[in-house]
Amino acid sequence: MSVSVTVREAAPSVRGRVVLGDDLVTLRCLQDADARAMVDGDDPDQVRWLNDGRTSDLARTQAWIGRNQREWREGGPRRNLGIVDRATGALAGTVEAHLALPELPAGAVNVAYGVVPAFRGRGYAARAVRLVCTWLGAATDAGTAVLRIDADNAPSLAVARDAALVRAGLVRVGPGPDGLVHHVLPLRRAARVALVCGPAGAGKSTLAGVLERDGFVRLSFDEEAWRRGHRDHPLPGPAAAPVHDALRSGLVAHVRAGRDVVVDTSFWSRASRESYRALVAPLGVVPVTYHLATPRAEVLRRLAGRTGSGPHDVTVPTALAQTYLDGFEVPTPDEGPLVVLDAG
Repeated sequence: MSVSVTVREAAPSVRGRVVLGDDLVTLRCLQDADARAMVDGDDPDQVRWLNDGRTSDLARTQAWIGRNQREWREGGPRRNLGIVDRATGALAGTVEAHLALPELPAGAVNVAYGVVPAFRGRGYAARAVRLVCTWLGAATDAGTAVLRIDADNAPSLAVARDAALVRAGLVRVGPGPDGLVHHVLPLRRAARVALVCGPAGAGKSTLAGVLERDGFVRLSFDEEAWRRGHRDHPLPGPAAAPVHDALRSGLVAHVRAGRDVVVDTSFWSRASRESYRALVAPLGVVPVTYHLATPRAEVLRRLAGRTGSGPHDVTVPTALAQTYLDGFEVPTPDEGPLVVLDAG
């Protein structure tokens, strides 16, 4: 039976690997190799609360991971992420955002989580919930996240009492019609911001155009520089500064007006990305970084074919292109919500 998704992604045309993280955990899409760790992490609590009383087996777990990978690719309602311990790289658990649970009203996302025994007691589940809710607020139109917890499940109830979640607005609303204890977290309804990140030739302008067709206002460094008469890159500091100022002021104005915005510039350094995050943070916005991880050889091939015909065709000499690639600082999930696009 098909399920109608009631929560929409801000950029439904863009499918990449969602990666979220902080200083202790990384959330990433589940991989085939995770099946063994999930089976090995089964215990009576996992079986009782998450597996409907069934002990996991390898074949069924592999099939479940395959289904979830398709959900991500095809925009289905069930979005599971693996919780990975950053120190060891080990799978510590899973967290799910269900975008169309029939028991919940439209716009509400069910968030469920489980941590394997070896990593319990470290606060990983609460961290995973916080990260997923940040992604939901930044990348979807969801209105609330809901944690539905059995009254006898003390460890999960403890997650719902996490101080950071409570400060963010998580409140217990009592038993729901399903007999579970519901906790509801309002998600920010501010505008959404996408930072398109990659060296020259990675495909940023193409991706920004896709997001523009999805309803985002597009702010492009190259277009603004071209409009001001600049034909060669990189721009010297005195010339680049007013271009950046125009993008920054436009971003703030559009966000204040409630418009979704995609910023199309290289964002080659962590500092540049953090400066834009800081710019919109007072407005209640958490940007999503879209990193185009285009292979080096493909980037160089594209740049070699440029003719200088327009703002997205500015010529870049090979030596300069190599410098751009060597100096590029790859974004990491601890910076904020990250979508990695591997295709060249």
